[in-house]
Amino acid sequence: MRRIAILFILVLSIASCKKGGSSGEDVDPREQYIGVYDIDYTSQTKVTPGFPNYSEDSGKGTITLAKGEAANEMKLTSEFPGVTTTDVVKLNGTQFTVTRTRNNLTFGNKVYDGEYTSSGSFEGKNLTLTAVTKVNQNGTLVEWTQSYKGTKR
Repeated sequence: MRRIAILFILVLSIASCKKGGSSGEDVDPREQYIGVYDIDYTSQTKVTPGFPNYSEDSGKGTITLAKGEAANEMKLTSEFPGVTTTDVVKLNGTQFTVTRTRNNLTFGNKVYDGEYTSSGSFEGKNLTLTAVTKVNQNGTLVEWTQSYKGTKR
């Protein structure tokens, strides 16, 4: 009887062990991307037909990433001299897409509402992001392309 009791306790002990060294909690994949990234920024505005490279710009700033509401969402806040924006991004592995679909484009002395697409990726501690805003005004296409590249602090 004593052997059966010892065997029973041994079986219970083994059965209650966690498999594979797991802590029992799932790891949130967003954790690895949360933080502040120092960013180099470039942009180019093209007008067609007409001026192939209307204007170019560059600068430095930061992008801060935090967890979003849903399990695959993050909040992306970009801060550059004179401009701060916060967007929601959908994460898919190391790739992400900004959910915003409209953006203001200043051309000359006017501000236009344009179609906006933006996506990026993570590679180790590096972040890249490309955003494009397009406006078609009476057959003239204005396209503003922004590129962001940076490293996590």
